[in-house]
Amino acid sequence: MDKGNKGWWEFPRWSDVYEQGTDEYIEKAFATRSQGNQISCPCCTCHHRYWYGRNDVRDHIICNGFVPRNDESFHLGRMGPEREAEDLQHDEPSNMNDGIQELLHDALREGPNEEAKKFLNLIEEGQQELYSGCKKMSRLAFTIRLYIYKCDHKLPDVAIAGLLEFFKEVLPDDAILPTSMHEAKKC
Repeated sequence: MDKGNKGWWEFPRWSDVYEQGTDEYIEKAFATRSQGNQISCPCCTCHHRYWYGRNDVRDHIICNGFVPRNDESFHLGRMGPEREAEDLQHDEPSNMNDGIQELLHDALREGPNEEAKKFLNLIEEGQQELYSGCKKMSRLAFTIRLYIYKCDHKLPDVAIAGLLEFFKEVLPDDAILPTSMHEAKKC
């Protein structure tokens, strides 16, 4: 890949040299700098601030461009085989993650608290089909659309209750509809 004195990242992003350099960088970075299955993303948008997996990092570098680091232990794209072997032997593990994975694991070990459980139950209930076989709208989507309709037309709760009764007559028996606007607000 030696194209003069240029680094692979100085070539156009659509070029084969750039893509090959990206793939080589990712292999080296994951071999030497990964924390679990992620590395700090070196794209022009992330600037090594965010951590992603192999495919995401590759997409970012191809789409956004690459920001080379200036540290001596990682000469990107210009590393000869002997220098690469030397660097791999003397490379210390990176502490960029600072134990965040362990902290998250400890925090989530006991599971979600009561408020989180209530929220997760609401989300799960909201994702139910309005009636069996209904692929166009979930229970939550129906409730939101009904509420928007109520607000747009300045309808009182009594009018919405009448609409809900009408919908119960028209829709299949297994339709999961709120019985009143008060119940709909709880969804």
